[in-house]
Amino acid sequence: MVSRRTLLLGAGLSVVGGTTACGTMSEQPASGGTAGASSGPRPVKKILFDYPFTSLPIYAALTPIMVDYAKTKSVGFELTNDNNDLSQQITNLTTYLNSDVDAVVSFPADPASLEAMAKQYKAAGKYWVTYGGDLPTQDATLQFSFEDSGKQLADHAGTWVNETLGGSAKVLVIEDQTIQIGRERTKGLVEGLKATAPGAEVVVQQQGVSPSEGLSVTSAALAQHPDIAVVLTAVGDAAQGAYQALVTAGRPETDAKTYVGGLDANLFALQKMKAGTFFRATVTVDGIAIARAVVDIPLALGQGKKDASIDLPVALITMDDPAAVDAQIKIFGG
Repeated sequence: MVSRRTLLLGAGLSVVGGTTACGTMSEQPASGGTAGASSGPRPVKKILFDYPFTSLPIYAALTPIMVDYAKTKSVGFELTNDNNDLSQQITNLTTYLNSDVDAVVSFPADPASLEAMAKQYKAAGKYWVTYGGDLPTQDATLQFSFEDSGKQLADHAGTWVNETLGGSAKVLVIEDQTIQIGRERTKGLVEGLKATAPGAEVVVQQQGVSPSEGLSVTSAALAQHPDIAVVLTAVGDAAQGAYQALVTAGRPETDAKTYVGGLDANLFALQKMKAGTFFRATVTVDGIAIARAVVDIPLALGQGKKDASIDLPVALITMDDPAAVDAQIKIFGG
């Protein structure tokens, strides 16, 4: 099982609907891609989207958009059903290796394991697009401004610390150091907070990506530092657990001197933001743009584009923008 990787769907498939509190998004070339490993353009008539965490609600919300968009481009589109299981992901990719798909867009649940698969796909004359990171072997990558995500949330939290707490606060950072997106997001959180609120002190920085991990990490941190005022998480699900831990510890949900924020929206966070609690912000990415990029990148490779990688911008969503929060809640089915 690879449940620790559930962050990526939130990271990659959160939906803003094209326009955010920060304005209309635009695509930028990815900085970390290593495009162009395949030799010569080959037409792409069928794309495989391989994302292992198929049980997440947002996956069900976005994959139909991908399918419909592929139809408008007159290209076939297929999905794997990995059921949150690395071995099943490898099995499915092995099966499709011998099919008529021309390109795969894949999130590597375990990069070391999927690197060999990427080499096989390229050896078979198929394009490999890495979703949410880089592999040494790939034709292009689809990313989501990983470090900038952390910086945007940290800047909002740091400004809140300066304005609300006089610039001083004890901070818990729940990080993810297991994969590229998590490491870069954590870097953005830590460095961004230091830059915006140098008086804020990170008293605990620990790994956690799921709600249960966020809850346990926060509960342990509060036992040592009951006056923690700010919790920032590299994954939104961990922020959910942190919020629950604080409430369980007796922190009022509307406490004016507590701040929780996480990268990636989820319905819990959005509803708490709408209710005016201390869950104050999230950073998300335009999922419509993601859905289209999953189709556009392979097509661009097939048309001979040398640098087809895309690094999508992200946007800060705060409790002070009810319209943006409501839009997200609607997308998440709330």
